[in-house]
Amino acid sequence: MENTKKQNSNVSSKTRTLVSSALFAALVCVTTAYFLHIPVGNGGYVHVGDTFIYLAATLLPTPYAALAAAIGAGMADILIGSANWAFATIIIKPILVLFFTNKGEKIINLRNICAGIIAGIVGTVLYMIAEGIMIGSFTSAFVLSLIGLIQPIGSFIVFIIVGLVFDKIKIKEIIK
Repeated sequence: MENTKKQNSNVSSKTRTLVSSALFAALVCVTTAYFLHIPVGNGGYVHVGDTFIYLAATLLPTPYAALAAAIGAGMADILIGSANWAFATIIIKPILVLFFTNKGEKIINLRNICAGIIAGIVGTVLYMIAEGIMIGSFTSAFVLSLIGLIQPIGSFIVFIIVGLVFDKIKIKEIIK
């Protein structure tokens, strides 16, 4: 009887994590593709979808957060006609997850604040490299990437605001 409860609890926990991952992938996709979506001259676009990548990284186990980031952001690229960026996105977005921690009681802590800053810089640099390869000019890619700095800054600000609200309502306790 006790073993059955433990198995049901384990399955329930795995199911909850999988469903949460799918929800985050959907949130990343929608907020990347459609919510405050601002096209820039290089065929790319500025968005706040990274906010939900950061939140996933602070609430889910790392492999699940990385998959949510890759699937959600990659689907967004394909849906809005920027499929040429999808391959780079599927590689870059999961890397951003690695800087965050889902340990601890709060989403907004010193590590996750630093992680947001580092993820913004790393993401910008990696996209600059991808763009340099795609267009054949790292100089042009660098100049165009300066515009792209708006995205990680905006996503970071929204992450802090939403994270503080989630910490206030103790979302980590609710989902565990």
